[in-house]
Amino acid sequence: MKICNETLAILKNFASINTNIFFRQGNIISTISSADSIFARAKIKETIPNEIAVYDLNSLLATLTLIDNQNVEFEHNKLVISSDRGIFEYFFSSPDVVKKAPETTINHVSIFSFKLASEDIQMIMKAANVTKAPYISVVCKDQCVSLLVGDRKNNSSNNFKKSLGTAFNDFDMIFAVENFGVIPDAYDVTVARMESGKAKFLYLKHESRDLEYWIAADPTSTV
Repeated sequence: MKICNETLAILKNFASINTNIFFRQGNIISTISSADSIFARAKIKETIPNEIAVYDLNSLLATLTLIDNQNVEFEHNKLVISSDRGIFEYFFSSPDVVKKAPETTINHVSIFSFKLASEDIQMIMKAANVTKAPYISVVCKDQCVSLLVGDRKNNSSNNFKKSLGTAFNDFDMIFAVENFGVIPDAYDVTVARMESGKAKFLYLKHESRDLEYWIAADPTSTV
């Protein structure tokens, strides 16, 4: 089996969310941060034949990208990665030492929806870096919805603002910048809450690929 560059890019992004991962059989991969603050799910082109636990995803990625045109064979306790330059054996971890992401997606109630382009996400992250902002907020006040990047505890701090449209009901959804670990691309974005009403989050669905993120809102968020 060949692991395509698109899958490697997704795995690199997942490693930034959590360095360990549990692969289930099939072509759906998912990860969740250690604090349960971001959950990501993607459909890949390859099919994984058996369950695999990887404690250090970055080391696996380094092995997979060390040589070009690699062939990957799945065995019950290891990967055999081979090319004309030689063979690597990468042994799996115990499933007990890795954090498993949920097997199912999260049903939600939509509060407000908007779109973000790749350039928007890059600008958000650049703004957060320049302003040293700890938070990203999606706020509706007086029917105007805005995305804000800044320090919520300091009214005089440098900040970035982007208008998103209009809505009838006020809400204030706050997210830690460190949890906004998505691949910069085009997404349909939803301000949402669980059907139970307890948990609130930002749901991002890629416009053309089967790639999704759920980013938990700060407990002080209101909707």
